[in-house]
Amino acid sequence: MARFRHLVPMVLVAVAFVGIWELIVRLQIWPRYLFPSPVDVASSLYDLWTQAVLLRAIGATLARLGVGFLISLVLGAILAFLMVHFQTFGKGIQPYVLGLQTFPSIAWVPLALIWFGFSEAALLFVTIIGSLFAVTVSFADALRTVPPVYLKAARNMGSDGMDLILRVTVPAALPHLISAAKIGWSFAWRSLIGAEVIFATVGLGFLVNQGRDALLLPQVMGMMVVILLVGVLVDRGIFSRTQEWASRRRGLLPSG
Repeated sequence: MARFRHLVPMVLVAVAFVGIWELIVRLQIWPRYLFPSPVDVASSLYDLWTQAVLLRAIGATLARLGVGFLISLVLGAILAFLMVHFQTFGKGIQPYVLGLQTFPSIAWVPLALIWFGFSEAALLFVTIIGSLFAVTVSFADALRTVPPVYLKAARNMGSDGMDLILRVTVPAALPHLISAAKIGWSFAWRSLIGAEVIFATVGLGFLVNQGRDALLLPQVMGMMVVILLVGVLVDRGIFSRTQEWASRRRGLLPSG
């Protein structure tokens, strides 16, 4: 039981939230069709699950996310290394990368549709471009946390090129790189869901849009809950655990 103790605050907050939600419904501040109860939302999710619609949507969205996020990680890492190791290039391109990082991902949708049409390629493009610049900026900041003395010592011992990057730079910056990847993932997740709402034919965002078109508020709110839960599970199950492991390896957290 001790290993699940850290989940208690999260569960308590969730229970309190559902309780407040139910209380608002019972006060009848808004009509039931505009503000469905937790039971209505749960019933909608159950129906979607038994029809295999929800499982298919989750699978399609996560598959797109996995491909798009992986591509943005690779491209962002390359661009970040170039920015850090070639200072003139970095100073020249950084203002534009920072500007594009703040660019709303939804604004890329018209361009994606013109270039790729209503296709999976368009969804991947929005996902990649929506997270690429956040990954680049975050990776560059992470790489700059490596103490210069580490690099000088490694060079004095004959390390250079990819050997220096893989044996010194990446291990030294690993906790920060994982945090950077988590930031990039959040941008990719938001970009993909936004694009799916607009033009996907399957996925979590599509179910949100389908519920809106049919005025099925329980489905809309249910999908919002699912999107939230997937985000929490990915963060807690992958990024938080990986970051904790990396911090323990560097002695930043006690082992055990």
